[in-house]
Amino acid sequence: MAKTIVTDQQEGQRISQLLSSDKRFKGQTDNLYYQALKLISDNIRAFYARYASSKGLTADVVRERVTHWDLDQFMHAIDLLMNGDQSSADLKKRLKLTKYQAAGGDHADAVAALIGATIAVTTEKVHKTSRQHLANDYVSEQKYQQAIASKHLTWTLPRTQNAQITPAIGHAVDGSDWSDRLWVRSDDMVADIQKVVRDSLSGGLDQDQLEKLLHFGATGMVPKGIQAAGETEMWMVDRLIRTESARLVDKATMDSLKNRRVKRIDIVTEPDACEKCRKLAAQGPFSLSECPDLPWHPNCRCKKREHQEENDETH
Repeated sequence: MAKTIVTDQQEGQRISQLLSSDKRFKGQTDNLYYQALKLISDNIRAFYARYASSKGLTADVVRERVTHWDLDQFMHAIDLLMNGDQSSADLKKRLKLTKYQAAGGDHADAVAALIGATIAVTTEKVHKTSRQHLANDYVSEQKYQQAIASKHLTWTLPRTQNAQITPAIGHAVDGSDWSDRLWVRSDDMVADIQKVVRDSLSGGLDQDQLEKLLHFGATGMVPKGIQAAGETEMWMVDRLIRTESARLVDKATMDSLKNRRVKRIDIVTEPDACEKCRKLAAQGPFSLSECPDLPWHPNCRCKKREHQEENDETH
């Protein structure tokens, strides 16, 4: 049977498919975090309505001891987000810390604790979404490589949703520290939002300042406030998972190339590839044993394919 080798154009179509998957994933996780920010906003508004006078919220009031009302708001926010779901060890640890913070401080500490708990519970959901997304991309690449290996003259791009995470797939997906790094990003997001809110509360807060703090607009177009404070780490979460997906796609690709005993490999760059990736691709073809791991840098979506030798009979 004639040998089938995927072309740069076909590999480019697969890259485009992965980029579309990235975009859908970003929309899902951004939506989860924006919902969390709006819940935080609603609770800060309720806090303001509870404790502010006609002149606004004074710094002296902010420093008063926490009340039962504060704790009720805190617990209600957690219950609303959790909706009866089980907590991971990472989430349990963070909820325990925020409960201590809420119970042992002043009003500002209670607000900060609510921020921490809200983002932590949301990150638990993002983690679950991310793990499924990574499994989907990994399995779809396996199917893509199987289609190439089958030597069929025609084949379509794979479409995989809600892939079953078997032990083997779970081992591949959980094979790096992306989960730990996701929680680090979550903690950084909490710190950023808490700082913006504490800074606003520390000097007192009037109605106009409250509106600026809690204003929502188009992504990246609100320079200050809780939206801007959250968006930096939202972008970092997206970059983290996209990079991890590229690692899994490369693993599935290399497993297939090794099984097929491919001799040499080309790197196919993504659209608008950076100079670093273009230079790397220009150094090819690479031998199987010396081919560099991808992604070549964070956010990279370049891929590999079998190099077409001059004496190959291809279709």
